[in-house]
Amino acid sequence: MRKLTLFVILLLISGCATQRNGSNETGTQIHDIKLLKSQLKKDPVNPDKHYKLGLAYAQRDSFSLAIAHYDTALSLNPALTKVKVERANLLLKKNRIKEGYAQYLEVLKGRDADEYTFEIARQIGQPYPIRQLTKGDYNNAFGYFSPDGERIVFQSDRDGSWDIFMIDKADKQGTKLTENESQEEMPVFSPDGKSIAFTSTQDDTSSLDRVDMERNIYVMNLEKRTFKSVVSFIGDDWYPAFTKDEDRMVFTSEKDDPRDINFQKKLSDIYLMDTESGIVHCLTQNEADDCSPVVTRNGKWIYFTSNRDGNFQIYKMNTEGGETQQLTFREWNCGSPHLSHDEKRIVFFAEMNGNYDIYMMNTDGQKLVRLTHDPAQDAYPCFSPDEKRIIFHSNPTGKFQIYWIDLLNPLSRNQIVEKLEQKILEAD
Repeated sequence: MRKLTLFVILLLISGCATQRNGSNETGTQIHDIKLLKSQLKKDPVNPDKHYKLGLAYAQRDSFSLAIAHYDTALSLNPALTKVKVERANLLLKKNRIKEGYAQYLEVLKGRDADEYTFEIARQIGQPYPIRQLTKGDYNNAFGYFSPDGERIVFQSDRDGSWDIFMIDKADKQGTKLTENESQEEMPVFSPDGKSIAFTSTQDDTSSLDRVDMERNIYVMNLEKRTFKSVVSFIGDDWYPAFTKDEDRMVFTSEKDDPRDINFQKKLSDIYLMDTESGIVHCLTQNEADDCSPVVTRNGKWIYFTSNRDGNFQIYKMNTEGGETQQLTFREWNCGSPHLSHDEKRIVFFAEMNGNYDIYMMNTDGQKLVRLTHDPAQDAYPCFSPDEKRIIFHSNPTGKFQIYWIDLLNPLSRNQIVEKLEQKILEAD
C-alpha cells in the first residue's frame, strides 16, 4: 500500500483503544466473575451487584449475560442511570445502533442528564462542534497551522494539479505558493513560521500518473518564495516535520529497501536529517512500514506509525531510534499522529469498517476520545497552537475540504439530543 502520503484517499486504518488483551486479563475477568456471582448469591436483589456482574460479562464480551444483569439491575432500581449508559454502550458495541441511541436519549432526558452529557457525546463520536473552513468544487486537504495560529497551509487541486496554498484571517480563498505542473503536497510550517516543507514530484520526469510518481522533499522561504530540494533519494521521500530549532528534520523514505521491486511496494523507514550538513540517520530498520513521524518540542521523542506488529498502530521512540513504546493496541489501524502544543495529547485518524474518523488521546495512550463519527472520510488532523481547534480534511460532499473541531465549546445536551434523534431516524 502507498504509505500515508498519497492523495487524500487515506491509507491507514482504524478505531483504536489502549488496552492490551491477553490471557492474564481473561484470567482476572473469570476470577472477578466467580467472586461477583458468589457475592450476588448472598444478596440476589442488590441492583449494584447485578450492575457489576454485567460490567464483568461485558468486559469478557458475553453480551447476552451482560444485558441480562443490566436489565435485572434496572428492574430492581429504574433510577440507576449508570446502568442505562453502560447498557447503551454495549448495544452500540454490538452494532445495535438504534437501541443504543434510544437508551442514550432516555438518559439525556432524565434527571442525571448533565452528569452524562459529555460521556454520551463521546460515545456517539462528536463531543464538539465541527465547522467547515474551505469550500469549492475541487479538493483542499492536509491543512497545517502556522506557529502563531494565524495561517494555514494546505494542498489544493483547484488548478488541475496539486499545489500548496496558504490562508489567513483576511484571505479565506488562499494564496497560491507553488506554480508548476508537478504535484506539491503535505505542507508543514517550520517552527519560526518563515518557511514550509512539502513533497513534490518535480524531480520525476516520467509521464506516469501522479500516484505512481516519486516524491522528494523541498523547503520554501515564504518571504522570498524561493524553494530548494533538501531530500532527494531514489524512491519516495515524504511526510517531513521539523524539530523545534529547525536544525533537524524527520521524514519517511523507502531509500534503504534493497529489493529490486517497484518503489510503491518497498518498505518505508523514518529518518532524521541534520538540516545544515545534510547528514541522514535511519532510525527504524525492520520488516515493516514505519511512517508519519512528528517530533516533540524538546527534540527528544518521535511519535510515528508502524505496522510492525500486524496492523498500523502509534508508537514513540527517542531521536536515536531507541526506547520504542507502542501506544495503541487494537485489531484496527491508526495513523498520522499530531501533538498538541503542550504535548499532553495526540490527535490522529483511524478507520472502523471502512470509514475514517478522528480520535484524540493522551500521549501515554490513555483516555481515548472519538471526535468525528460520520460516513465521510475524516483524516490527517492537526492541533492549533493554542489547542482550541483541530483541523482535518473530509469529503461529505464528495470533494475533500478542510474542517475544524471547536474544542472550546462542547455540544450542549439539547444539541446531542437532536443528533441522536436524527441518527435514530437515519437508522430506520
